[in-house]
Amino acid sequence: MNHKYFIIAGESSGDLHGSLLMEQMQLINPQTIFKGVGGKLMLKRGLKSFVDINKMNVMGFVEVLKKYSFFKSIQRNALEIIKTGDFDGVILIDYPGFNLRLAKKIKTLYPNLPIHYYISPQIWAWKEERIKIIKNCVDQMIVIFSFEKDWYARRGVCSQFVGHPFLDIYKNIDKDKVRLKLGLSNNKRSLALFPGSRMQEIQNHLPIMLEAIKAKFFDDFEILLGKGRDISKAQLSSFDLSKVTVVKSNPEDALIASDFAWVGSGTSTLQSVVFNTPFILLYKTSPISWFLMKNFVKIKYAGMPNIILDKPLIPELLQENLTSKKIITETKQFFNDTNYRNVLFDGYKTIIKELGEPGASLRAADLIINYSKN
Repeated sequence: MNHKYFIIAGESSGDLHGSLLMEQMQLINPQTIFKGVGGKLMLKRGLKSFVDINKMNVMGFVEVLKKYSFFKSIQRNALEIIKTGDFDGVILIDYPGFNLRLAKKIKTLYPNLPIHYYISPQIWAWKEERIKIIKNCVDQMIVIFSFEKDWYARRGVCSQFVGHPFLDIYKNIDKDKVRLKLGLSNNKRSLALFPGSRMQEIQNHLPIMLEAIKAKFFDDFEILLGKGRDISKAQLSSFDLSKVTVVKSNPEDALIASDFAWVGSGTSTLQSVVFNTPFILLYKTSPISWFLMKNFVKIKYAGMPNIILDKPLIPELLQENLTSKKIITETKQFFNDTNYRNVLFDGYKTIIKELGEPGASLRAADLIINYSKN
């Protein structure tokens, strides 16, 4: 029996999780097909995408506002495809600014069409009022952090906790093999630059990183740059990467292989924990977006590792505190302070325990497929 789903992932981490979900759904039912929006990984799983994900991949209040008419046109196109598609359900992956608005429209026009939300919007951090949309429009909320299930339950929303997909994706990581694959020297330390998967993040973070590696402390380091899958070589051409080895085909290898990393806020912070790679979290946006974030965001930390622990295990250099000098200082502390390193790695073990059990994508796929049968 054919199953047909409309699915949307608007940025690279959603593309990764979406591709894994699609794979598991197709294992349950090989005749499952997908239309919607996704990136290269979802396209490999057979998605027919009606828009380039790079055009969707925007961060910040002001930046999104500038593309308002574009997002409205994507919403119209999505609704038209759903109208004529005879879908068994809609799967929305994170990306709340767009997906929650779309959920409202879909539920108004097609009230009997099930909407599954995989990977909850971080409404526990800001815009909690969005829970009204979830209560009224989302048929099944599937979460990947245990604290989210508790958070929703306290507000009268039933959610399904499946665990974190990273425990499946990276269950057999061998740092030595990856270092060998990348041709890294055993006699040198290595540093990964992970500015982000969006061009906007790269422009904000990479120049400061490149300034920092000029310090004498890094003369004997091998410097790796994890290039986002949807970032082209031409987009990096304006940066001086003469001291850097760009890791292209599998950017996560840069994080796995390195002794330390500088990571833009996002999915890669949790990847670093799973890889047991120490790092500093970096984040910078436009002044207006930062001002709005400071006034609306309710949580104390930017990075998921610190949010999970509810304490500042990972150094966070945000906005005006993000300078090359501070990056250098924080990096030196890790290499020069044994107690600092011990506390960090103990914290990593605690975080891993909070991510649940392997099998997250399969459990999510099962919930969606079986829901459509009810």
